[in-house]
Amino acid sequence: MPGPVLVSSDRKVDIDVVERARALIPVLAARSAATVANRRVPDETIADFRRAGLFHVLQPARFGGLELDFSVFATITKELARGCASSAWVYAVIEELFWVIATFPEEAQLEIWRDDPQVLACASLVPTGSAEPDGDGYRLSGQWHFLSGSDHASWMFLTTATDNGKGGRELRNFFVRRAEVQLIDDWHVFGLEGTGSKSVKLDGVFVPAHRSVRHDDVLAGTAPGVRVHPQYSLLRAPRRYLTTFSITPVIVGLANRALDVTTDILRSRLNAGQVPDEFEAVQQKVAECAAEVHTANLILDSHLRASVAALDSGDAIGDYEIAKNRLMSSYMIRLSVQAIERLCAISGSRWIFNDHPLQVILRDALAGATHRAFSWDAHARAYSQSIGIERRGAPPIGS
Repeated sequence: MPGPVLVSSDRKVDIDVVERARALIPVLAARSAATVANRRVPDETIADFRRAGLFHVLQPARFGGLELDFSVFATITKELARGCASSAWVYAVIEELFWVIATFPEEAQLEIWRDDPQVLACASLVPTGSAEPDGDGYRLSGQWHFLSGSDHASWMFLTTATDNGKGGRELRNFFVRRAEVQLIDDWHVFGLEGTGSKSVKLDGVFVPAHRSVRHDDVLAGTAPGVRVHPQYSLLRAPRRYLTTFSITPVIVGLANRALDVTTDILRSRLNAGQVPDEFEAVQQKVAECAAEVHTANLILDSHLRASVAALDSGDAIGDYEIAKNRLMSSYMIRLSVQAIERLCAISGSRWIFNDHPLQVILRDALAGATHRAFSWDAHARAYSQSIGIERRGAPPIGS
């Protein structure tokens, strides 16, 4: 069954855009095998996302966007994953970058969106490579990895260290034109194959200063775009406060789908007179998985509701609030993955076939759960530090 639509306080348009996303679920499912085989989201799927208005959700109104709540974005991502996890993952990465672009200086936003307000970008968040100051800008060199949606992007968001002008180094974020980088086709993996998360190589590419911001300013919600769109509360959010619910809804959507698939399989067998061995044990396990999946959905929905409300109210967002969201998000993933694994086990032996929907779901979930942003150990440690449970002299949160 579809989950609830998280509606903004005064925008019923939320329901419409989520319903348009849900209408795409069977379309994405029909294309899923081709998406995996071709290791990229089809152009037709990107076109469908455009027609449904899904790329307007987080974009500022000044550039034709809807400025909807982050909870609407997360709900859309979760629903799309019921049809195709790779397509949902790429949507989440691309759509989140409409928010990120809005945090950059006005000159950068005009350059990126002037000719095409719906131009797409992809990102590599792990800081690699190098950036050296050069006049009114920087020269970027090196390799960056895991750029999901790279086949459809005209811009690339990269993070690297550079001279801070005070004798030290600092992390900065950059937007680079796709035409100026070398795309490396190295995405050969066992799950989320269709995300096209390739690598890029740069050799002394010049990036003007207006297409760069301090990474710490983005993390703190104090980047230049806050002044460009003062009415848009999302831009004031410390980045890690909400991004923990950005691509994680893909895993929750997969858990929802796995529960549906498994219950359909078991009902079909019972209707055919095939009663499983230890039937009561199977019932207990189905119920336990359902409880885990429902709890994962509740975490996503309730924590996003509270987070968006706090942001809109202008509440202070500190280390504790960020750590709590990241802890609960990683726990949500933990529940989802263990439910999927158990559902595979109780469904029978046919899930071991490569094209079985449960194996596809499990591969995608396991691949997605390897993302560094989902680390339970790291978030558990950060949360404990945020409430004062730490050793004297321990490294700070986020180190």
